Amino acid sequence: MLASVVIACYRHESYIEECLETVYRQTFPDIELVVIDDHSPDKSFEVAQRLTKKKSFSKRFVSCTLLRNPLNLGAHCTWNRALSLAKGDLIFFLNSDDAFSKDRIRIFASQYDNEKLFFGFSAVEPIDERGRPITTHQFPTSLRYAIDRARITGSPLSWSFLDSQIAASTGNFVLSRELLRKIGLLSDLKYCHDWEFALRAITVVEPRYVESDRYMYRLHSTNSFRSLSNVAESETRACMSSYCMNAIAQRPINRACLSPINFGDAFYKFIKLHPNFNYWAKQLYAPYQPDHRTVDWNEWTMPPDWR
Repeated sequence: MLASVVIACYRHESYIEECLETVYRQTFPDIELVVIDDHSPDKSFEVAQRLTKKKSFSKRFVSCTLLRNPLNLGAHCTWNRALSLAKGDLIFFLNSDDAFSKDRIRIFASQYDNEKLFFGFSAVEPIDERGRPITTHQFPTSLRYAIDRARITGSPLSWSFLDSQIAASTGNFVLSRELLRKIGLLSDLKYCHDWEFALRAITVVEPRYVESDRYMYRLHSTNSFRSLSNVAESETRACMSSYCMNAIAQRPINRACLSPINFGDAFYKFIKLHPNFNYWAKQLYAPYQPDHRTVDWNEWTMPPDWR
């Protein structure tokens, strides 16, 4: 099995070498590396080029590709260019300022087992600018809480993605090539392209969570989420619309995905208790309600009383 690691690089000259080294040190043998630099104004590309030109580095990989966009195209275009070049059966995203644990690819490869449709992510460990673990930050705890809550309640893990992007980052995604063919590339969003992508993925397959493996997520002053928070509200609406179109307006392939077609009246009972999804359905499901039909029960579903 061939594993592809795709990296979208932008303005991370201080971190890109460490990022690439963690791919080099993977215990899994057959890896293809694809790095696309989004016309970084710093020396990110030059640092990556210097490392990939080393014979000892490039020989470790089945293939090693480093390209630079002719101009700054944005994160989603850079990810999509990298994905279009990936040939592996299993594709690993990796942010250029983050890092992999040494067994990450091997662990996911053992979970994958040649499944046609696969979507996974792991636990996240925040690190600082020097690569040291941050034990005081709350966001890993909140992500684990969301996952643990799904386990305790017995609800599918895909439902937790309706609250937030519980994988924390695009770089934490692992998916099969076949799933990528089915759901398509990342959408043109600056802040929420990863969440929208995940919401499309969960309508097709239930996500896998690997607790034993860590994705090292670096927190620093130039994190994209800090600079793009002003567009979060409008892009959240785009994510809502995407999910509704893929899970509500048609039958989802993933039969555990939260949808009126999958769960009938239980869907409405659930969303009344779910603030995020209640809002989604009020704003975006309303146009479909008059024509919606529950296929399994062969009867019309009853829209909830929104008053």
